[in-house]
Amino acid sequence: MQIKRGDQIINLVGQPLAVGDALPNVELLNQDRQAVQLGDYINGVSVISIVPDINTKTCSIQTSRFNQLANEKDYPIITLSNNQPEDIVNWCSSNDVDMVYLSDLNGQFSQASGLLMAEYDKLARTVMVVDDDGVIKYIEIVADMRDEPDYGKVLEAADRL
Repeated sequence: MQIKRGDQIINLVGQPLAVGDALPNVELLNQDRQAVQLGDYINGVSVISIVPDINTKTCSIQTSRFNQLANEKDYPIITLSNNQPEDIVNWCSSNDVDMVYLSDLNGQFSQASGLLMAEYDKLARTVMVVDDDGVIKYIEIVADMRDEPDYGKVLEAADRL
């Protein structure tokens, strides 16, 4: 699959996850650098917001928006990126954000999900809604990495479950 950033074509490595696929239960790092399993964070319907780099404008906007929504909704919203856990802690602290944010520093999710951007060695901007069994019910792989996801469609999908 290909996405883009402006006029630049970006190739995803492998076959990206799709509706009906099980969310890979891989090892990630929490903000304390402790190894955790992604599946341990799926408690009922969950939204997973994936950003390439928290220290960029669009990723910051997306994460801040989902943080606001997490305070309004009854389901968890988990953010995932390739950033160092220290970067995540610093960003959350400077933006007054308190949310579940996991690091795929070891690349297990990137490889298992097919969402690794070959040209950047980072995750592609993606949002998923999974049910309580960890099955993907909605996924948006944002076509242009400069764009934000469609928040309305994400919430609509999560609210239906």
